[in-house]
Amino acid sequence: MPQNLHGTSRLAAATTDLLQHFKRAFADSTLSVEEARQLRQRLAEHGQNGTELHELRHKLFALARSRFNNLQDKAVVEWLEAASALLLPPATPPARPTHAEVYFSPGTECVAAIQRFIGQAAHQLDICVFTVADDRLTDALISAHHRGVLVRLLTDNDKLLDRGSDVRQLFSAGIPVRIDRTEYHMHHKFAVADKRTVLTGSYNWTRSAAEHNLENLLITDDHATVQPFVQEFERLWTQMSVFVG
Repeated sequence: MPQNLHGTSRLAAATTDLLQHFKRAFADSTLSVEEARQLRQRLAEHGQNGTELHELRHKLFALARSRFNNLQDKAVVEWLEAASALLLPPATPPARPTHAEVYFSPGTECVAAIQRFIGQAAHQLDICVFTVADDRLTDALISAHHRGVLVRLLTDNDKLLDRGSDVRQLFSAGIPVRIDRTEYHMHHKFAVADKRTVLTGSYNWTRSAAEHNLENLLITDDHATVQPFVQEFERLWTQMSVFVG
């Protein structure tokens, strides 16, 4: 059985078990100190929280309503259920599953992964890399620009002078470029797609990285990982100089 289905079945069984204990305590319409202690222990053991806790609470009020035939009494129980819900913290929605991919060079895996990353961007693509000198990646960036994706490029000013640099080609295609103006290097190698997915690692966007170098590449949509890269790109975009060709 898949892990998520197994976990769901386990939670359902725990809720059913707890409900049976509450029903036994409800048999005489009293809740003794010892019964309360045992129920509190059971709740702690099963780790009920969020949606499960709200569902169990709803079933307990339904159990209480079943004891009444009088509509007015049932209305009072329903009011108490609604009012008591205001005292509980909101149910925590289930965490969105995250996805991560890791690649290594030499070989074609990193290039193919970057091409897919660029191709999957729907609205915005922020590139912050030491250099761009692989025609395959240059072509992918220009294609993204032509299909309406906002592509922005941050890169190192010294690498503009390298043989094979494609930065001027990207600029000529209409992609806005900004560069550092220091004696040091803008040595980042990351990209953010739609502010939701980040690509990072040691991998340089060059032919030699694909054919010879030992490099690594990570792609993830983990929000806590992506957001610092989004913020750093915006900080550098504001700080660096506009490239004018």
